[in-house]
Amino acid sequence: MHVPHLGKKLKILSVIILVILFGGIATGLLARSSGEPRIDFFDVEKKNFLAESHDLKRMEVWVVPAHAKSEAQWKALGLMERTSHWFSWSSWSLPIPKDPLPVLQIMVRGYDKQGTEIDRVSLPWIGPETLKREVWKIEN
Repeated sequence: MHVPHLGKKLKILSVIILVILFGGIATGLLARSSGEPRIDFFDVEKKNFLAESHDLKRMEVWVVPAHAKSEAQWKALGLMERTSHWFSWSSWSLPIPKDPLPVLQIMVRGYDKQGTEIDRVSLPWIGPETLKREVWKIEN
């Protein structure tokens, strides 16, 4: 039995785990202190809208209807749910409606803890037919 060698290997493994853990915490603290609140990413994956942000407390998905003439006619599609959180970084998700919507544009709007809109990011596709194909995967 090689018990002395096992103890030494466990000590080395413990040190490696601690270094990785503290490195992750340090990286998170640096990311928290750098940069302004923002939306880093907004896209679709399978049946969900997905977003990533820094220092935002609420994320909403909005649509621009085909007939909209002003921002007052835009409609909120839903409040995104935070799916993970690490220091100032957050990941968000909202299910895509089952049926295609006749909209020109889909965007996410990010808000700080005071409820002030800080950032907005649109999907890269514009127009009802393009969104139907790219978001809902329905060919015309």
